[in-house]
Amino acid sequence: LLDTFFPGFSLLSTALHRYSGIDISIYLPSFIMLGLAIWSSHFVSQWFWDFMDKFLMSTADIRIDDEMYNMVMAWVAQQKFAKSSRRFVANTNLNSRMWWLFRDYEEDGDEEDDENSNSSSVINNLKGKNKKLQFTPSFGSHYFWYKGRPFVFSRTQDRNQNAWGTVSERENISVSSFGRDSSLLKDLLDECRASFQKQDEKKTIIYRGGLKKGTAEPTWTRCSARASRPFSTVVLDEAVKQSLLDDMSDYLHPHTRRWYSNRGIPYRRGYLLFGPPGTGKSSLSFAIAGYFKLKIYIVSLNSPAMNEENLGNLFADLPKKCLVLLEDIDTAGLTHTRAEKQVDEAKPVEILPGSGTTLVAATPSNSNNNGRISLSALLNILDGVASQEGRVLVMTTNHIEKLDEALIRPGRVDMTIKFDLANTDMIMTIFRAIFATIEGDIPPQETSNGIVIRSPGKTSAELKRTREEQEKIEEIERKEAEARRLAEDARIADLGKKFAEQIPTMTFSPAEIQGFLLKNKREPEAAVKNAAEWVRTTLTAKKKK
Repeated sequence: LLDTFFPGFSLLSTALHRYSGIDISIYLPSFIMLGLAIWSSHFVSQWFWDFMDKFLMSTADIRIDDEMYNMVMAWVAQQKFAKSSRRFVANTNLNSRMWWLFRDYEEDGDEEDDENSNSSSVINNLKGKNKKLQFTPSFGSHYFWYKGRPFVFSRTQDRNQNAWGTVSERENISVSSFGRDSSLLKDLLDECRASFQKQDEKKTIIYRGGLKKGTAEPTWTRCSARASRPFSTVVLDEAVKQSLLDDMSDYLHPHTRRWYSNRGIPYRRGYLLFGPPGTGKSSLSFAIAGYFKLKIYIVSLNSPAMNEENLGNLFADLPKKCLVLLEDIDTAGLTHTRAEKQVDEAKPVEILPGSGTTLVAATPSNSNNNGRISLSALLNILDGVASQEGRVLVMTTNHIEKLDEALIRPGRVDMTIKFDLANTDMIMTIFRAIFATIEGDIPPQETSNGIVIRSPGKTSAELKRTREEQEKIEEIERKEAEARRLAEDARIADLGKKFAEQIPTMTFSPAEIQGFLLKNKREPEAAVKNAAEWVRTTLTAKKKK
């Protein structure tokens, strides 16, 4: 019977008994019982964990295409159980599979380290710096404790191959807690979100619309998190900036939505920024988002993957409060669409005499109108019956005269802001913004007598003095520092005036002037000295184009 299930068993047993004197058949029942125990334990264990998971555990499944995935993975990567795991995933390409979120932690630390280093050490660090490895738990189940209760972090990977041989990999994660009460599990997820959002408190988050990787489904993908730009750094007429701030502050007020609803007015706001390239249209949009803590959602109407249905789905997925940015709307193939349609419908008819043949005169087609989104579809998406409310729409263009009137009519565009080339006041403002000393820009430096200039604070010598003496010394230091700052500001203002006198007004964009000043950002005198030569060289290059 044994030879039937295990061919050659009798031969092996006879040979082993002949040469070693061991009768393996004596131990055979024990081996069979051990095998049955191992085999049955697998099913018992599987049944036990299935029972626990179904009746005695709470589980949260996290979708990889949701931002919560990034929040949980960022939190897990900082935990002790993840750092001590013997099997882990090592990653250096921080932009793959949504791993950009670790880039924020790494770059912030680098900035803090570099601020206290001199220029030579920073250069040496940059030459020898490699990408920092990030470690997360590998696929499988990992156990950890949270607030006195055991938790399980599970990470699995699905590999599917379709009929065309394409292999798709999808990762799934879940967090489980022992117990039927899921409140502690929700607390953990709230902590993950709070920890993740804390990294973005002083940043402006930018999303870009496109297709989900490997699918034809449109989605918003977070592409970057940049430090918020102070609104004061935007070079624009102060009255215009204040008017814009007042308008948006009123629109974003919590009571405004109800005010709009009670009067049957769609709760939407649109702004059009127009002017020559490099005048600060995109910069103003970024500064607005940072000032009001709004996330920016950018979509390119020229994208080959963007059609009317995808664009409509993207706008339907917008959050209640956000800033939607449509840059260079004049290049999206939507210019004068309605006017051209009317011309096509009014083609002249010519009848050839004696032939009875009717000819329709051809009209030149619009070669630029090759986009997949029609003007009427875009208008319906922006303010149609099914359009999203609560968002702030900002459109930018270099040529407002090319835009169809229906696109910029009142109701779709509530406020229009014109950006001009730099005048004298703007040139001086840019100069002061580049060269004025701002607190935190540079580390303490030594004066000519060798004394280190520090911010007011207590040194070891001051600790021995009385409190009144300390306050007097600190007050003197504050006044001296303020006097030095005022003197430096006056010097920069005087240099800025001399610089502006050499730059022809309404000739250069703020971006061009800023680009020149950045080449001399630590030498304002050199910028003033080389201004005339730069103007002459730049104007000559423009004439040749």
